[in-house]
Amino acid sequence: MNKDERLLKSGSRLSHLAGMVEPQYTTIWDCCCDHGLLGMSLLRDQCADEVIFVDVVEDILATLAARLAHSFPQDQYRWQVHCTDINNIAVSAADSQLFIIAGVGPHQTIEFINSLSASAPETVFDLLICAVHGSYSVREALIEKGYGLKNEQIIFENNRFYEAIYASKNTDKPIVNTGSQMWHWSDPSHRDYWHRVVGHYRQKAKSDPLYFQPIIKSYERLKNAIKHIQN
Repeated sequence: MNKDERLLKSGSRLSHLAGMVEPQYTTIWDCCCDHGLLGMSLLRDQCADEVIFVDVVEDILATLAARLAHSFPQDQYRWQVHCTDINNIAVSAADSQLFIIAGVGPHQTIEFINSLSASAPETVFDLLICAVHGSYSVREALIEKGYGLKNEQIIFENNRFYEAIYASKNTDKPIVNTGSQMWHWSDPSHRDYWHRVVGHYRQKAKSDPLYFQPIIKSYERLKNAIKHIQN
């Protein structure tokens, strides 16, 4: 494939995720890969020795496998296509691995994190997470599993906000459940996102204040801290 061929739309959620990946991994797993555009971009840019595409939709993966065979001949590129649930993945003891989990909700994301960790409790691998929503609970799951922060971004696409969380056990920087370095209070879209998140939890707190009020207070403390530092 021509390295100048554009697979990802500039400024899109997937292009932001691709830009966060630090080469060079032995294996990158593009989980819930859908049409495989993110994984193909990373394969083309040689971010890993091998890219493994995982999804549960057979028709999409059959089309993806045909495209990979045409554009990424296996005498030049290493790739695999697995039609399976992420929960069925047996994590290998590769030198360095990155699992990308994007486009699913928080409960499924946390389930995948737990499943991967249980599959190989002694194996260290990185995670790039971009859940559809509910990043607070995803962050808490990563903290519980002992992950630290490599990078994080707020991504805005099609009037929706996403948090991209690049996590590793090979870093001493802690993950903060409200996010930390991704916030830029001078950016109106970041302020808009903060208000959306807090508004969501305020609605939740009407039925369960004991659980959700501490979350709201965490975001309020975060706002005050960011404004103090960035003003």
